Parts: sequence; structure tokens; C-alpha cells
Amino acid sequence: MDREITYNCRGCKEETDNKYELERCDAYGIYTGLYCDKCYDDPQKYTYKKDRYFDPAYAGERLEEEEWR
Repeated sequence: MDREITYNCRGCKEETDNKYELERCDAYGIYTGLYCDKCYDDPQKYTYKKDRYFDPAYAGERLEEEEWR
């Protein structure tokens, strides 16, 4: 059996035979799926961009106590 393996983008279903062109990870290195460059840049299709994650540095308070002098 000589079948060619193909992979599809999760956004637009574009087909390719190179899986590594489509593999994407979020800002923390967690695998998020197969997305082409066009869908990766579209915030409606790829929702794992860094600016959408909670960042405690912008929350206004922290768990560590501040040193007052």
C-alpha cells in the first residue's frame, strides 16, 4: 500500500503533505493543532495568541508582598 498521507489546516481545511508546516503551539509550548500561516494570523480562526492569555503582571495585584522602604 503506497498511500500518501496528507494533513489539513484546522481553519480553512487546506491540504498539505508536510505536517511540520502546519503544526502550531501556543505561547507556553502547548500543542494547539495544525494551522496554515493565513489562519494562524486570523484571530477568528486561531484563538491561542499570547495577548489572549491572563497575565498576572497586568492584574493590578500580586501574591508576593512588596518591600516598602
